[in-house]
Amino acid sequence: MCKYLFTVILLFITLNNFVFSQDDQEVTPLPGMRGTPSNLPDISVIGDITGKLSSEPTDFDRNKILVREIELALQGYIYPEIRADVFLAMHRHDEHFEPEICEAYVSFLRIINGLSLKAGKIHVDYGKINKVHEHHRPYTNQPVALTNFFGEHGLVGEGVTLGYLMPLPLFMQIDIGAWRLEGKHHHEEDEEKSLTFGLADEVYTGRLWSSFPLGETSELELGASVAAAHGSHYQEHQDNAKVFGVDLTFKLWPSTYERLIFQNEIFNLHREIPVGKLNRWGFYSYLGYQFNKYWDAGLRYDWSENAFPENKKTNSLSGIITNRLTETTVIRLQCDYNFGLKSYNAFLQLVFGIGPHSHPLQ
Repeated sequence: MCKYLFTVILLFITLNNFVFSQDDQEVTPLPGMRGTPSNLPDISVIGDITGKLSSEPTDFDRNKILVREIELALQGYIYPEIRADVFLAMHRHDEHFEPEICEAYVSFLRIINGLSLKAGKIHVDYGKINKVHEHHRPYTNQPVALTNFFGEHGLVGEGVTLGYLMPLPLFMQIDIGAWRLEGKHHHEEDEEKSLTFGLADEVYTGRLWSSFPLGETSELELGASVAAAHGSHYQEHQDNAKVFGVDLTFKLWPSTYERLIFQNEIFNLHREIPVGKLNRWGFYSYLGYQFNKYWDAGLRYDWSENAFPENKKTNSLSGIITNRLTETTVIRLQCDYNFGLKSYNAFLQLVFGIGPHSHPLQ
């Protein structure tokens, strides 16, 4: 009986492959499926070279030109409406490069109407900027609130997320995720790294966001996010943490190549530790204007408390000018001033891309 069943299954698979091979001759293949024998993915390289001037004498990157990151992207469809994205990166940490799987996930673009799924290691869809890789943001460094509440690389986890596009007259989507992030031990880190905070262990996230036009050339997007987990040193501190976020983005297109963007995010951290409860706030506000295909400028204001009992505040203003040489290569000048420390930083950044890879920008 098993022998006959196996024969039937084999015949079904052969017939199914024959049908798909006939269809492939008539339909233009998707990116990443450009050839039946090899089925090669799209391959890209992204580089970030940045020079920094600083008035802070303890800054390791001060007065240096450094390769901050080299990223290799491998992307393609593995089946209709199922694609794989892998981003391998070499990040600079002080004097050393560290290899890292930045992201590696499979996307099921449509399970049923409106429902999608991603599984793997992902920049979590929390707020507006966390899911965008740092070299594709409209400024050189990460907003301080994200670093204070999620860590140097933001909220990145291994797990699964479900997205549902609601059947409404306007765009509205809900994303729910479950993740696993490794914790940290004080004895494994130097003194500076032990002062960083983030989420760890089992992390649960949710995001509800919507966008709608205000006119023919303008759009408003609103979102709310939440992440619940332990703190990154939970094995020593036995702490629980929740981070709530609200974001608002306004866009205006005066002409074909002009764009005004006004983006804001507010974060609120609730942290429970044995000695009591902490309630910390942080936000950033970014105003950017694109003059034409090649030039844009922006201002970003940062204000944030830290995540520890000794409450320290950061208050800074950044000015940014960007020249877009091509769609994948930019030169950026950014100057920061920290009002609390009365210090400045200046960045000259070159981001280049080779290949078809690009991230969602805004």
